[in-house]
Amino acid sequence: MGERLGEASTLIGVGMAVVFAALVILMTAIMIINRLAPDKGKKAGGPVLPEAIESEDSRRGRIAALAVAVAKAMQREKEIVPEQRTMGTVGWTGGPSSRWAVSGREQAMLSRGKAGRQWGRRSS
Repeated sequence: MGERLGEASTLIGVGMAVVFAALVILMTAIMIINRLAPDKGKKAGGPVLPEAIESEDSRRGRIAALAVAVAKAMQREKEIVPEQRTMGTVGWTGGPSSRWAVSGREQAMLSRGKAGRQWGRRSS
């Protein structure tokens, strides 16, 4: 077994060395090509479409929309009545649960089966 382990580690080392050497050769080739023709890669760009140019107004509009969304979310948080909270800040806050969360809880409870009967029995 020790002999096979030694062969396996040698094979892994040789494989890693070959891959590393190939990457170094590829990197060197790319560096040489960039030094021989540095401007050819920059001139290959195609025409710029008007839709791709983003103006300052569209950026400001996007920022304004994000600000409104954050403000509305903060307003909703303030609207939760403290009496609705049942477990404090760590657990459930009394807000409406999503369908995904309700479905997950149902699946977890159904996967346990009828354990109540089993645990409720008294030993004879």
